[in-house]
Amino acid sequence: MKKNLIISIFSFIICIIVFVFSFAFFNIDIFGSESDTTITGDTGTMEIDYEGGATIDVNIMFPAVDPFATKNFTVTGNNDTDNTMYYNLAIVMESNTFSTGGLKYKLTSTNTGNNGTVVPTMPWILNIETGSSIIILGNGSFVGPTNGDKIHTYSLAFYYPITGGDQSHDQGKSFKAYIRTEAGEVDVPNYLGNVIINQYGGKDNITEAPAGTFYNDSGSTDNLMYKMEDDYGDSYYFRGAKDYVNNNIIYAKHQWKIVRINGDGSLRLIYNGTCPNNECTINTTGSSTEMGTRAFNSNYNDAKYVGYMYGGAAGVASTSREQATTNETSSTIKTYLDNWYSTNILNTEYEQYISDTLFCNDRQLQSEVGGAATGTGFGTSETYYASYYRLNTNKTPSLLCGLKNDRFTVSDESIGNGALTYPVGLITADEIALAGMRGNANSTNYLYTNQSWWSFSPHSSYSGGYAIVWYVNSPGFLGNNYVHGAYGVRPGVSIHSETQVTGTGTSSDPYIVVVP
Repeated sequence: MKKNLIISIFSFIICIIVFVFSFAFFNIDIFGSESDTTITGDTGTMEIDYEGGATIDVNIMFPAVDPFATKNFTVTGNNDTDNTMYYNLAIVMESNTFSTGGLKYKLTSTNTGNNGTVVPTMPWILNIETGSSIIILGNGSFVGPTNGDKIHTYSLAFYYPITGGDQSHDQGKSFKAYIRTEAGEVDVPNYLGNVIINQYGGKDNITEAPAGTFYNDSGSTDNLMYKMEDDYGDSYYFRGAKDYVNNNIIYAKHQWKIVRINGDGSLRLIYNGTCPNNECTINTTGSSTEMGTRAFNSNYNDAKYVGYMYGGAAGVASTSREQATTNETSSTIKTYLDNWYSTNILNTEYEQYISDTLFCNDRQLQSEVGGAATGTGFGTSETYYASYYRLNTNKTPSLLCGLKNDRFTVSDESIGNGALTYPVGLITADEIALAGMRGNANSTNYLYTNQSWWSFSPHSSYSGGYAIVWYVNSPGFLGNNYVHGAYGVRPGVSIHSETQVTGTGTSSDPYIVVVP
């Protein structure tokens, strides 16, 4: 006797469409799957009018932190066989005249009936491409027999986020969309952030590191991922040995190491060498892991030269902390990085993947984060900065950047300072310590290159005005040195969370960014 499996899709629905799929051993009836526009929106200036029902009609939209619309729906499975029945969800964007990333979405999933698997919750808010598109959300399933109805609950939120920059280019734009539910499984895009998180058992299984972990060098076979709060949310960072951490990636005809997934879902990369035609052998040590050597700042006799940018012209003494930390003049290393970015990323097919995620040039004084009283932070005063206290004294690194003035971004002035020309910088001493390079020399760590190279973090300014920044020295641990020394430059960039890749991240099979 033929048995029946029924999946009922309950949503905000006016029009009910029935799809019938015939199989050798059962029928699937999907009730209530959407096939026409139920979500529309246009930009405006005042408020959101949301009344609920089958159709979400957003007459007036404006940039905001919270979602402008949320669509809640359930999928109910009733299966009296021993088989598993599958379904998939997608957002069908019939039209979208917003710029790519102007609109974003996030799916929250709950296995209310405690049966089968739900379409995974999105760990981060993801971009929506301009134009018409189909966004695959993922696959869900019910395992039979269900012994009655089992429910999967979903909440799909849409965002028109504040960037802090000029968003007038999206004024007067509109979009139309609906949720599509179908029987069966579909291929889910290999979004890099999700791929990495899943390798470590999912975000719910990634914990904060035990106290004191960072000061113990990573072992020769470590392959770990921990989480820590940053200025956007939970960040997930790699810690371990280069032969075991699968964080190699080819992007923009260069090779990189993935340092962490930032709290906004973007991925922080550090330069590891060139990769012509995106085909190369992954570098392990030597000068090929750097883009070159430069001074952090050619001038050094003033505390202001610990800054990626600083106040006043080069060679002119600072007269106050405010003036010393004004983001007015580019450092020597910033000019070098900007030139590299404009040559290698700007106006190329790879620029679309770049995320304007902050770089932290933390110029807080150690006294402002719990340390002893220190100097003034300008002129020739002897000064110790917050990272000195965190890494030298308190031995607790942080991914939070205390001062907005030190959160370097291009256009984001909500969280960042909007002072950058291009979204490129360096990784911080805290990020280096978390990776496993703080205590003794560590030649097995994935950041080790047998070279000396700069971090982004101020260390101190000695009496007489000798500005000092953290760096990694050639034996493989964090040290500090005068800013006018010539050391390696390894650019840092962030790429979007929804970047699609091939490969597995190993040195022999690195991730390769898929370019449409």
